[in-house]
Amino acid sequence: MSDERIVKSTCCNCHGGCGVLITVKDGVIKGIEGNPQSTTRGTMCAKGLASIQETNNPNRLRHPLKRVGARGEDKWVQIGWDEALDTIANRIKESSAQFGPNSVVTGQGTGRGYNLFTLRLASTIGTGNMMGPAHVCYLPRLMVYTISVGARLMPDFHGWGGDFPKTIVAWGRQTEITNSENEMAVWFLDALAKAKNLIIVDPKTTRLTSRANLWLQLRPGTDAALALGMMNVIINEGLYDKEFVADWTHGFEKLRDRVQDYPPEKVAEITWVPKEKIIKAARMLATDSPTAFNVGQALEASNNCTQNNRAMVCLMAITGNIERPGSMVNWMLTEAGQLEDFGREIKITPEARDGMAGGDKFKLGVMGRFSNPDTIFRKLREDDPGRARVMHLHGTNPLLAYADTKAILAGLLKLDFLSVADLYMSPTARYADIVLPVAHWLESDGVWDEHGLFHFSAMVKAVEPPGEARSTYWIYNELGRRIDPKYWFDTVEQVFDYFIRRSGLTWEEFKKIGFLKKTGKEQKYYKYKTDYWRKGGGFRTATGKVELYSTTMEKYGYDPLPHYLEPNESPYSTPELYKQYPLILSASLRTPYYFLSQYRQIPWLRERHPDPTVLIHPETAGAMGIENEDWVWIENQRGRVKQKAKFFAGLDPRVVMAQQAWWYPERNNEESLLESNINVLTTSDLPPDPATGATTFRALLCKVYKVEEAANG
Repeated sequence: MSDERIVKSTCCNCHGGCGVLITVKDGVIKGIEGNPQSTTRGTMCAKGLASIQETNNPNRLRHPLKRVGARGEDKWVQIGWDEALDTIANRIKESSAQFGPNSVVTGQGTGRGYNLFTLRLASTIGTGNMMGPAHVCYLPRLMVYTISVGARLMPDFHGWGGDFPKTIVAWGRQTEITNSENEMAVWFLDALAKAKNLIIVDPKTTRLTSRANLWLQLRPGTDAALALGMMNVIINEGLYDKEFVADWTHGFEKLRDRVQDYPPEKVAEITWVPKEKIIKAARMLATDSPTAFNVGQALEASNNCTQNNRAMVCLMAITGNIERPGSMVNWMLTEAGQLEDFGREIKITPEARDGMAGGDKFKLGVMGRFSNPDTIFRKLREDDPGRARVMHLHGTNPLLAYADTKAILAGLLKLDFLSVADLYMSPTARYADIVLPVAHWLESDGVWDEHGLFHFSAMVKAVEPPGEARSTYWIYNELGRRIDPKYWFDTVEQVFDYFIRRSGLTWEEFKKIGFLKKTGKEQKYYKYKTDYWRKGGGFRTATGKVELYSTTMEKYGYDPLPHYLEPNESPYSTPELYKQYPLILSASLRTPYYFLSQYRQIPWLRERHPDPTVLIHPETAGAMGIENEDWVWIENQRGRVKQKAKFFAGLDPRVVMAQQAWWYPERNNEESLLESNINVLTTSDLPPDPATGATTFRALLCKVYKVEEAANG
């Protein structure tokens, strides 16, 4: 007799965490659909729906593996879990004893609910070196919110305070096709349907440009200049929120002086946005409010990362769009509290803090407990005495994620020991000493806690994983127990019970409920007018106000006011280089079918997007004899890679956008790693953002030319 059941769970294929219903029959998944009773109202994207092709994917890792050939030779022998975990734990302890705990690096990719486990493992070891792509993805924004406002801010697309946004500014983000940082497409589109105005700030047209009141097509890397130019208009025309500015901001007079350096005429020359549009957008977002700012990662992958985001916070603050219904809000937590505390409750030691790679330079970057990856790999390449010796990576692919792939590979080869946990044999895993097979979210129990923090949900195991694959949480717990058991648990179920203990629920009880949330009237606005953050009211900053002039930046020796910094490579900063490479290269093009380097192995998604693509304006292509769908070389002084040209008229003819993190799982070798991976052309040698260490990905230079048939064959 067949057994069919519906499992309620949470999709973890990106940052979103959509509620899902999984149909399971006789131990096999037959269908996946959105859960209409969840906070995401039954919506799902292509990536989540295609997850059904991961549970039985023939390319999945099924057993722990130990390297028996040279690194990268792809020769392995199958071993048991005890041997694999004991080996990793022993190498960590040996390196800690011989070279100090900071010689060990724990690393992960984008946050999928286990950031806190990576941090807890790092603190268990005693190392300050926890690594991830955080220096160019969300962490800089969080740190800027922390020093400027004292709390993370999210756009209020929900209307719980009685107002939806009247104006929405989509700045370097396409939430309509991706659920980023828990700002879900369904909420965004619902708010957009009620909004009067939409302003899009993006170098290219998006799916919503035709619906926008204004599209500001800025030159890549000039975001801070545009924001400062808008503030020039708002302040000089007296359009700022005078009451909020007077009562709740610090340093307005100094900001007013600073923005005089950015009149609309000058900003138009810098950004390529017409002066009239800058003025119109500034007036619109200041007067037709409340305004919600949907800010993307595009502002972070820049040598001016911190000031880009500081300018955005100042723009929010002077227009009174903080904690007002329909603006930018810090969401209140559920009864379970802040689950991130699980990662922080083991306090970092002074030795670990002092040993954080890049901590001496990028003081804002390491505030979030992540070390600077570029510094870690540079020390490896240079045989620095304080370099990493042992690295354990979970769900991350540095050879595709970080700037300068060849330099990252050279660094990996200098490690004494590398272990990698993943679903597939990734390019990075090929160079490991031990590889661990990880269970997919459809095959795992877990707790999903994402950036919005007003809700969290249960991942509930639907089917068994292939072979001996184990869940992320089991792997972390077992490895942690082997290093120092006092910080870890006997079972994964005990981990989850501890996780949600403040809710008054056990894991088994929570699984049945599926999610906890604090929504509607439970959410409070204008919290700075109450004792919520500090007695007597105010913000959780040194001055008790939103710091337009940042006392923290001043203390660390950085500019306390936002400013514009020209990209390291551009027509203006490197005019001679521009003659040789006359196109601006944005090396971070995304697609709805992939998440960074993930999902190239899923047939449905690969069928929709089989090849790496570079967007190029038809006029630019025509001048170079390039036809649509031609394979082309993208080249600069650091090398060249091959992608397919896709004509795109919604792009400035002086700009091209290349797809990021491309690799070919069907031929996973060093040659294919370098063939189309745009990070062959990026670099960490150019000056990074001084406060966070962010690398430039979206404003470089290149030339593009057609691949000849012999080379393409």
